[in-house]
Amino acid sequence: MSVETTVDIVSIDQFVAGLCAIPEEDFRPGIVYDYLRNRVVDQNSLEPYTFFSKNHYTRNLIFKNDLFELLSICWEVGQVSQVHNHHNQNCWMSIPTGRLRVQNFRVLDEDHSRWYCRLEKTDGFDIHQTLPAEVNPEEPVHQVLNLPEFNQRAMSLHIYSRPFDRCLVYCCETNEYREVPLHYSSEYGKLCPDERL
Repeated sequence: MSVETTVDIVSIDQFVAGLCAIPEEDFRPGIVYDYLRNRVVDQNSLEPYTFFSKNHYTRNLIFKNDLFELLSICWEVGQVSQVHNHHNQNCWMSIPTGRLRVQNFRVLDEDHSRWYCRLEKTDGFDIHQTLPAEVNPEEPVHQVLNLPEFNQRAMSLHIYSRPFDRCLVYCCETNEYREVPLHYSSEYGKLCPDERL
């Protein structure tokens, strides 16, 4: 049984200020999730960080300090992330608009010397405006999907602590994984020079 909770509608600036007010020792699973669960960011305030591309989802940097970075990720219908992890970082997601599916995976077998990793799907669930998510630090491998049947664009806000510039991506068909660099599509409301929408 789910219980409806009252949420505050806040601007992106208020949202960032609230995140910055969380003490470093409290910036961890549970506490940050509770912050997200009680706040929805007003879509109008996100307009400077809203860039959609028909080619791929976009990663748009809103704020970054030593403790965390905040990105808006814009998803056209049918766009999905690769199966990935966050290199031992904490991650939270909230949804100002649309809906996304989060599919988690369990590592069954791994050999770092061969870049081999066998995964199995575990739980999958939808996140939306009043239901954010946090990545389980014990089982951090997951995928995010804007499924065709959702039939709408989505924007998610991702908080990563601490900021990182690479992650591991996995191929379930070949049981291989590799490290890839991460790039922004835009920074602080300005498209990056190499970005093609």
